Amino acid sequence: MKKFLFVIALFALFPATAAKAHDPIILTSEQSTPIDGPLLVDGTISFALYGSLEMSDDTRGFRVKFNEGDPLYISLLIPDLAPENAIKDTELPYLEVVDPSGTKTTLATTERIAFPEPFTGTNYIRLVEQTDVATMGIYSITITGKSPARFTVSVGKKEQFGTAVENITNRALGVTGVMAWYETASTTQTTVTDETSGSDQSSGISENSLSSENDYPNIAIIVIVGIVVLGGAALILKNRQKKTRA
Repeated sequence: MKKFLFVIALFALFPATAAKAHDPIILTSEQSTPIDGPLLVDGTISFALYGSLEMSDDTRGFRVKFNEGDPLYISLLIPDLAPENAIKDTELPYLEVVDPSGTKTTLATTERIAFPEPFTGTNYIRLVEQTDVATMGIYSITITGKSPARFTVSVGKKEQFGTAVENITNRALGVTGVMAWYETASTTQTTVTDETSGSDQSSGISENSLSSENDYPNIAIIVIVGIVVLGGAALILKNRQKKTRA
């Protein structure tokens, strides 16, 4: 709860563009297919779509629009928390991507790379990522799996907040929705690995992760300005108290 309130306070002090992070979207249980889910009208913009599979073979979906030759980037992550980080590879969420021509590609776990997202103080494990060149049209993406699990799908790399998204009613949830999602663990029994840890020992933040090393200067700016704002408020209050006593 303290982490949740701290992150909310930081976002209240600064516009979203102050931090290099993906524009967040929360997928709901009603958005079980791509046609029911959000439509991202520019697939090159950085978005992170957060959701939860509530049972085996449950699905969530969304669509992404590209122009011919656009860079295509998509990755799938889970929170580095129980129970997700103990689920074996074959039970983890995976993606089904259908391109404008109707060709379907399945993106399942190929790695377990753990990394922190420093701005929100959350931790993730990247399961798979794809970098390609897009064809013109709409890509339909479905998230599914054999165990209940939280997931995050990262799309695009261009940092730009407030980009229009169609077929969505909860856009305003923002970081509040992300932190609530992160702190709500799946309670349904899952199949776990035999390993003591579900993530690789390799840890760090690459340019293809949900966040990057460039976040750290932004965090420093946030902290410094926050201190200045709070210090100024304290000084004003102190001066008012002196005048009152006088």
